[in-house]
Amino acid sequence: MKFEKSKIVKDQLEIACIREASLISSDFHTLGMSRRIIGKSENELLSFYNTYKKHFKFSTWAYPVVIGSGERSTILHARPTKKNLYDGDLVLVDLGVKYNGYCSDVTRTWPVGERFSKEQKTIYQIVLSAQKAAIKRACPGSTLDEIHEYCRKSLLEGLLSKGIIKSGKIDKYFPHKTSHWIGRDVHDECPHQYIDKSPIILSPGMCFTIEPGLYFKGTCSKYEGIGVRIEDVILVTDEGNEVLSRAPKEIEEVECLRSLAV
Repeated sequence: MKFEKSKIVKDQLEIACIREASLISSDFHTLGMSRRIIGKSENELLSFYNTYKKHFKFSTWAYPVVIGSGERSTILHARPTKKNLYDGDLVLVDLGVKYNGYCSDVTRTWPVGERFSKEQKTIYQIVLSAQKAAIKRACPGSTLDEIHEYCRKSLLEGLLSKGIIKSGKIDKYFPHKTSHWIGRDVHDECPHQYIDKSPIILSPGMCFTIEPGLYFKGTCSKYEGIGVRIEDVILVTDEGNEVLSRAPKEIEEVECLRSLAV
């Protein structure tokens, strides 16, 4: 193997920094979900996050914050705008901090109002179930390619079982990879293959994201304009894995926070 193992396999100090960055990012997401935002703009939500960040003098943004509401939730890397946040819409927030030089990358999608609509809840549950299934596959001996294919299969089965699509093609709705390495860079430039082109085998100390998503754009269906992504930072351990980010993502948890928003 011709790569620097210490970069792809993090030591305990590096893991501690990524864990702290992920926990701080989780706090940002939880606080955002706890805010009453109807009638405010995407830019105003960003301003709230920027104000809160001042409490963490050792952290900076790991990448420009992504905020997309309504139909803009279907844009993979939507930069916040003056667009108002309306009751009945979803807002997708992709936000991570860098702590002592190490990054996190966390995404949550939640209702601007108090509850998911029926259609939003259906898509959200498919994405959440796929993410949970993919996380279970993140263990020593697996590969990121295997996790990605398993996630695609889970999303496809969810869409087919609900009659949302009628064919086996999912790229239109899930146009990105499930995972990327994370460390000093939010997309760490670690190799995905050995010299013989075989995929890197996961081992303890490796850190990456798991971020399934479904985006309904140009579909002419009742799900049009719905975009959902759920992303967490994963550490491979001897026993399996540890999810380093802890922001709420169960539907009941999210709706509870939204109903108590102040």
